[in-house]
Amino acid sequence: MKENTTSTQSNAPENPKNDVASFMYYMWNAWCRSECEMAFAGHDVNHLWSKWIGYNKHNERHGAVEEFFANLSDYYQDMLVKRATEVYNRRSRINENRE
Repeated sequence: MKENTTSTQSNAPENPKNDVASFMYYMWNAWCRSECEMAFAGHDVNHLWSKWIGYNKHNERHGAVEEFFANLSDYYQDMLVKRATEVYNRRSRINENRE
């Protein structure tokens, strides 16, 4: 059995397709200021939220998702995917309560 060396899996077996689907559904359906605060707790949330707002001004929401993610550092990308997989398992919302 392969050891899971990633920190982005939380509620599902190791499956990159699941991570991608969970991330996309999370960003489409759950992403908001309070989720930004949850995903990036302890970091410069105001700066990251401002970046998100900026990408939305010159992209459609779905285009903003890609640009926002692509311009995050690997560390912040990992944090965001970790939160997405805590909240979504592909199309299914796991956690209805925003901790």
